[in-house]
Amino acid sequence: MKLDQLRAFIAVVETGSFRSAADSIHKTQPGISAAVKALEEQYGLQLFDRNSYRPTLTAAGHAFFQQSKKLMSQVLQLENLGHDLAQGTEAPLQLCLSQMALDDDCMSRIKAFQLQHADIALDITTDHLYGVQEKLTKNKCEIAIGPRYGLDDRHAFIELNKITMTAVISPTLLATLNASDAKIKQQALYSIPQILVNDTTANASENGHRYVLPTGKRWYVNDFQAKKTLLLHGLGWARMPKHCIQSELENGQLVPIEVENFTSQNQLPIFMIRLRHQTQSSQANVFWEMMKRFSNSTGSDL
Repeated sequence: MKLDQLRAFIAVVETGSFRSAADSIHKTQPGISAAVKALEEQYGLQLFDRNSYRPTLTAAGHAFFQQSKKLMSQVLQLENLGHDLAQGTEAPLQLCLSQMALDDDCMSRIKAFQLQHADIALDITTDHLYGVQEKLTKNKCEIAIGPRYGLDDRHAFIELNKITMTAVISPTLLATLNASDAKIKQQALYSIPQILVNDTTANASENGHRYVLPTGKRWYVNDFQAKKTLLLHGLGWARMPKHCIQSELENGQLVPIEVENFTSQNQLPIFMIRLRHQTQSSQANVFWEMMKRFSNSTGSDL
């Protein structure tokens, strides 16, 4: 398999014909046809159904196309990196931030770093639960910031701050529970969805969640904004980072609840994390040391 063959294949899919593909990547039409045929012969599969007027992807062709696009995107990134390094431009520092760690304290620290080190480009992604540490182990970031999910002897980490997690519900939905006690019994919530943010890791038990009722409905969303939207519309209850719902708590759109025999509210430490035996870039070392100066807390930085 050659990159030129993949480019020809992708061009046919995206332009809708072999002739248009040839024009788009400045190749001859026979060259495009030969490239696609070479791919099909190499893997013993048919990428296109050629019985229709325009080439149509087969099921195998569709799967092959999806992976080809991902590969070519990575190739482009590598080419750009190579050009940047040749010109003396350093690669950006890759950070992964837990969605629940995006409070004013964390953001002000990152902004302070950017102001002091404007020459260091940052490439920031977000994830949730064990997905944050998985980014480290898969070399998709150099430093992560998030809670202590999945940390072990492979990781060096320093506590940066703490966030407050609190269980909340809309007042209209709370009224339907007819709860007279200070604490709501777990059984009263079984018919109401507990809204959780998906963990992106493939094999995390219970999707990586620690604070889940053993019985009852569960809805999974992709981020805390979607979670808050469902809460505000009275479609469930959930634990939320307090900084994400501060205004809604103040104006009464959401109210905190205490659930019997359940951790309804707690302080969650947020850590800066790296792999202990991974060689760090100079940018990562500068970032680590500056964030470390912000923190007066303990950790495992050996």
